[in-house]
Amino acid sequence: MVNDHGLSGQNGDDPAPRRPRSLDSVGLELVSMTTGFLETMLDQQGQPDVQFDGVRLWEGWTASDRPGIAFRLAQLRAMPELLTWLMYAIVRRSDGQMVGHVGFHGTPGLHSLGDLAPDALEIGYSVFPPFRRNGYASAAVKALIQWANTDRGITFFVASISHENTASQGVATKAGFKFYRHFDPTDPEREDVYTMRLGPDNT
Repeated sequence: MVNDHGLSGQNGDDPAPRRPRSLDSVGLELVSMTTGFLETMLDQQGQPDVQFDGVRLWEGWTASDRPGIAFRLAQLRAMPELLTWLMYAIVRRSDGQMVGHVGFHGTPGLHSLGDLAPDALEIGYSVFPPFRRNGYASAAVKALIQWANTDRGITFFVASISHENTASQGVATKAGFKFYRHFDPTDPEREDVYTMRLGPDNT
């Protein structure tokens, strides 16, 4: 098992740490999406057989589908200390295939509920179309939340989900989130807010 300091990426100063955590039962691991990882995704998007540090990228991904990748890259370039809190590739351990990604929106306190939960973490996740309906998103969300709870003491989590995205709502509910409120009831593209509160013993 590779520890949290991980292996070196294509650039010697850009490691891609692994966080297997509780994902062994479903054959997954989480790999930190470093600047080198994100640069590779953007620079070689749509090309077959692209790898970063042994992780096979999905050739169907394009930046136009997920513009947040470029935003996260800019964040990391400006503040490398955010790496732990941002994006992780969801990787199938059997073949190194990246099937999606999961991560927090930033450090504790950066979320959709303002002052209601000052130390909460907001989580986001996505599984690429060919790999959906395998339980990957639920497993990855649970593992990352478990890490934040047990290692960092975070007890309150937020997920903002499109009102129309019932699949993502299902993932959140399965992971233990409960509906909190509509983000903006007057907006047809509104996001619904889900929350989860855990005790120090992950209950």
